[in-house]
Amino acid sequence: MYQRIILLMLGVFLVAGCARLPQVELEITRSEVAKAYARGAKVLAPAEYEAASVALREAEILIHREKYRQARAGLNLALLHIAKASELTREKAAELESQRQAEIEAKKFKKKKIKKTVARKVRPKPKAKPKARPPKPKVTLLDEVTIVEGETLYSLAGRKDVYADGLLWPLIYKANRDQIKDPQQIFKGQVFSIPRDKSKQEQEAARKEARDSGLFHP
Repeated sequence: MYQRIILLMLGVFLVAGCARLPQVELEITRSEVAKAYARGAKVLAPAEYEAASVALREAEILIHREKYRQARAGLNLALLHIAKASELTREKAAELESQRQAEIEAKKFKKKKIKKTVARKVRPKPKAKPKARPPKPKVTLLDEVTIVEGETLYSLAGRKDVYADGLLWPLIYKANRDQIKDPQQIFKGQVFSIPRDKSKQEQEAARKEARDSGLFHP
């Protein structure tokens, strides 16, 4: 379906001619690249996404130099790459979701098995222990958060009870991809999982991705 839409767009480009400024074609291509990024193409189909991004940048330079015929060809190439990237993204996202569901089912089965084993054991009554003073409550980080009015992925990651670093928003985005269609649009009342098992290398990679995306400006 997506490839059919891209082919129709290419047809529009050809009918429009090659001599004039391809402003409409440029806006369409930029929009498709942005949509592919929001779907996770940069991570799930990096080669095709990068090829589309490079073709788009080169076309923008050619437009600036008023080489409209060559620019239009570059825009067409960018759309072909982004169509492939979107197809690969859908396939890999479906595969990842299937793996995630399988892991969830495996965990459920394991919990049921443990409960049955524990139920069979006869536990002796614990000896009465002297009452101790309750420990002071510890400050714990949240593993799930509820989005409030006006919040963004950047401001959410910057909360002290989350990561205290807005540039780590890609970690939240990837962990909740089933709820987030566009990283710049989250809604009040959504409940997001917060990954706590990320290494320093993964965190640094997330910061770099956040800076490269240019979606949020601290």
